[in-house]
Amino acid sequence: MSNRPLFITLEGIDGCGKSTQADRLEKALIERSWHVTHTFEPGGTALGKRLREILMRDGLLFSAFSEVLLFAADRRQDIDEVIGPALARGTIVVAERFADSSVAYQGVAGGVGEERVRSLMNLVTEGLTPDLTLLLDIDPDVSLARKPHLDRIEQRGSYLRDVRAAYLRIAADEPERWVVIDAARPASEVFEDVLSAVTRRLY
Repeated sequence: MSNRPLFITLEGIDGCGKSTQADRLEKALIERSWHVTHTFEPGGTALGKRLREILMRDGLLFSAFSEVLLFAADRRQDIDEVIGPALARGTIVVAERFADSSVAYQGVAGGVGEERVRSLMNLVTEGLTPDLTLLLDIDPDVSLARKPHLDRIEQRGSYLRDVRAAYLRIAADEPERWVVIDAARPASEVFEDVLSAVTRRLY
């Protein structure tokens, strides 16, 4: 995998615009003749789709640690089935969420323990780390106002404020990998910053 051009992840709280920006980025890179694989969590594989139903919509009650393990299963399948093969081919991978999501959501905001989750994610990913992580930063009140229907995680009130704070701290601790982008602006303006950050890594 050492010859991969770039493993890019988009992170941020729910409603920050990850899917919109990932779609735009995929299109822009393809137009520039790059080979791109676009995936997302949870749900980027057949197994992931089933896990997404459980995690987001089933209304099942399970602990925060169990939630970490379900996301971990989805992530490992995505690595084995999508991300790993794409990187081995030398393809750019654009992923909506990766291990940092588990650290921010369940490790910090969910109270499972940041280092506990980091250790688990290192085992799950076998040390695979994004080359570039774009944090689409936005206030939860603004992001959730964009969504007509809230899933189980989004309905946790102040939970997303804790997630946002965790993301910002994590990004500040690793500035060589993370780029923080103001996601409260129009999508076209956000994308200018997204493309600029990616272009700086590619050329």
